[in-house]
Amino acid sequence: MQITIRGHHLTITPAIEENIREKFAQMTKHLDQVNSMQVKLSKDHQIDKHSKKGSANHIAEAIIRLPGIELFAQATADDMYTSIKKLTEKLKRQLHKHRELQMDYVPLLV
Repeated sequence: MQITIRGHHLTITPAIEENIREKFAQMTKHLDQVNSMQVKLSKDHQIDKHSKKGSANHIAEAIIRLPGIELFAQATADDMYTSIKKLTEKLKRQLHKHRELQMDYVPLLV
């Protein structure tokens, strides 16, 4: 499985990269059919006028490619590690639903 990690307006540290690889490996350990994953981390530099802070400005996006389907999720938070955690939770739900749909499918034998 190939994982591509990109950063937009921020540098990908080894700790963030290791965190992503660990979480995605746990998430997909029961799926052999994952072709590739793309993770994009970005930071929005907009500042709230009232609090003088950026709110929910760390954005994590991911695309998982399976045979015949692509899963996409996006999460935002005040901290990059929190946004990665939210992202993996969203993708886990999507993968679980995809697995259930595959198990429910019974081909018609003619």
